[in-house]
Amino acid sequence: MPKRRRKRTFAGSLMETIRAGCRVTIVDRFGKQHTGRAVMKGPHGWVLNLGGKYGTPGIASDVNVTNVRCTKRKRG
Repeated sequence: MPKRRRKRTFAGSLMETIRAGCRVTIVDRFGKQHTGRAVMKGPHGWVLNLGGKYGTPGIASDVNVTNVRCTKRKRG
């Protein structure tokens, strides 16, 4: 009997890769994409600063995150 091959899947979610300062792209309920900087982890997901005059907030959860870009931090 031949061995079954397992499909490679991403072990974790994108939420585990987010750190403070990362640029995160989310999709709102209307299908529009918004990109902002991750500020802190809240009870419902990461809080994002979407920009604007007063720093419009946004929430990144497992359901609405589409892209995460983190910069490499310099140590020293």
